[in-house]
Amino acid sequence: METTKKGHYVELPVFQGPLDLLLHLIQQHKVDIYDIPIVLIADQFIATVRQMEAFDLDVTSEFLVLAANLLYLKSRSLLPRPQKTQEEIELEEDLKQDLVERLVTYSAFKKIALFLNSKEVASGSKYFREIDPYEVISKMKQPNPLTGIDLDHLFQAFQSILSRVEKGEITQYIQTEEIPVEMMLDDIMRRLILYPAGMKFSQILRYRTRVEIVVAFVALLELLKDGRIRAEQSSMTNEIFLVPTAKAWDFVTE
Repeated sequence: METTKKGHYVELPVFQGPLDLLLHLIQQHKVDIYDIPIVLIADQFIATVRQMEAFDLDVTSEFLVLAANLLYLKSRSLLPRPQKTQEEIELEEDLKQDLVERLVTYSAFKKIALFLNSKEVASGSKYFREIDPYEVISKMKQPNPLTGIDLDHLFQAFQSILSRVEKGEITQYIQTEEIPVEMMLDDIMRRLILYPAGMKFSQILRYRTRVEIVVAFVALLELLKDGRIRAEQSSMTNEIFLVPTAKAWDFVTE
């Protein structure tokens, strides 16, 4: 008949350092942190450290250093007081006072850490409504992209370019069958990004054909409407000058 051997069940808390273990023992015995019973606490501290070693838990040199200090204080407290010199008594008091101050500071930081951890857990239970940027934009008052631009002057400038094309002042190349407005929009934005100081309307034309001029003019109006560019014209006879706005840099991300 086989017998099963059962090991002793031991519940060992995980301590974050020697001060954490020492504070745990003090709270367990409900003693005053300013009046630590060194003999009792030292024995239990060393017993817990040995138990941790038996379970192959990580016991750092900090645990051993504090254990050595507790053993020293224990041994000194067991000696009769008349055998101690005044210097030894002061040394013991200093060691004990230093230990108490470290425990008080550690206890304060531990309480703060627990408070912050509870706030983190509580914040994880909150759910926020997703914001629709298009809904927000629709409720905002949109600026007029044609502010400061005279439509009559814009139309006259367009007619001036068409007239120059018909007179042959602008060299014409083989006319393409069609130019998508989207392609023209991208082409204008790429060139304006390279010239942030601005460009003339005629400089954005590559082939200077009638189709390209019409599509470029439509794209220009679309960009003005979106607020990606700003059109300037010093006088009715001068050419339109195009300048990219801050919104134009969204094109780079896209």
